[in-house]
Amino acid sequence: MNAAQAKQLSLPDLLARLGYQPVKSQKEGNELWYTSPFRAEVEASFHTSFLGGKWIWKDFGDIGGTVVDFAMRYHNATSVKEALAWLDTLIQQPPSAARIPIPQNQPSLFSFQQQRGAAAPVAEDSRQLEFMAAQPISHPVILEYLVEERRIPQDLALRFLKQVSYRNTTNGKEYFGFGMENMSGGYEVRVASSKYDFKSALKARDITLIQGSFPERGAVNVFEGMLDFLSLLALLGTKSLAGDAIIMHSLSSFQRTTDFIRGKGYERVNTFLDNDRAGQECTQRFISELGVAVTPQSEYFANYNDLNDALRANTPAL
Repeated sequence: MNAAQAKQLSLPDLLARLGYQPVKSQKEGNELWYTSPFRAEVEASFHTSFLGGKWIWKDFGDIGGTVVDFAMRYHNATSVKEALAWLDTLIQQPPSAARIPIPQNQPSLFSFQQQRGAAAPVAEDSRQLEFMAAQPISHPVILEYLVEERRIPQDLALRFLKQVSYRNTTNGKEYFGFGMENMSGGYEVRVASSKYDFKSALKARDITLIQGSFPERGAVNVFEGMLDFLSLLALLGTKSLAGDAIIMHSLSSFQRTTDFIRGKGYERVNTFLDNDRAGQECTQRFISELGVAVTPQSEYFANYNDLNDALRANTPAL
C-alpha cells in the first residue's frame, strides 16, 4: 500500500477496527463525531468528514489531516513507511461487532482490499505542520507560562526544553511553542497557553530518553508527558533522577516504550502516569506486559490528577 492508496481508506472503518464508534452522525453519515482516540474525554472532540472522495479528520485538542496523518499520530509512527505498514496490518483485522454503516459512494476497507493490486498514482505525504527551528527558550510568553502557571523552575525548563518554531503549511502562518527532542531527532511540541491544549510532533514521533545519574541505570522511570517529568524533578528539588527517564509524550506510545524497556533490560520500572482512567489503564497494561518489574508511583500524588497538579498545589504562587 502506498500513501495515495492509504488516503482512500475509510477512516470510520479503521476506527471501528480499533474499537471506536461514533457518538454523533450528520449529513447521512458523511460527518461523524467520536470521543478522541488520543486521550480520555467525555465530550467528543474528534471529527471526521468525507470530502473530495476521501476521509479527513480534525481533533480539536490535537491536530488533523488525512488517513495517513491519523496512522502517524495514533500509532506514533516515526515514518510514513511505518504508518503504512501498520495500516496494512490493521485492515487484515476484523472490525468490532458494532460496525457503523458506510455512506454510499465511499470506498470501504473490503473494497480496497479487493483492489490492492490496482495501479495508483504515487503521492508524497503532506504534513500540516513543518518544523522550522529549535533554540534555547527566550520568549517571555513561554517562560511565564512554564514558571508562573506550571511552576516549573526556570533552570529546569531551560535545561530540558527548547523553543520550537513551526509553520502551518495549509495557511502559511508561523507559530512557536516549547518542546522536547525525542529519540528520532523530532520534537514533541506544546503551545504555551492554558486556553489551548495543543500538542503535536514535528519531524518525527518517538519517545524521549533522559539518562539517569547512575551509570548502571538499573531502573527506568516512565512519564506520559514532559511536564510530568519536570514536575517530579521540581518536587524532589533535584536536576536529575538516579535512574533513566522515558517520556512517552502520548499513551499511544505504549508499545514503543515497552519494546525499548525490554531491549535495555531494565530491572525496575517506575510508572508515574496520571490518576485518571486512561493513565491507570495504561499502568495496568505495563504491569500485564512487564510483570513484577513494574512499580506504580501514582499513589504518591493520589490526591491529584498528575504530577504537575501536585506541583502547582504545593508550590506558592510567584
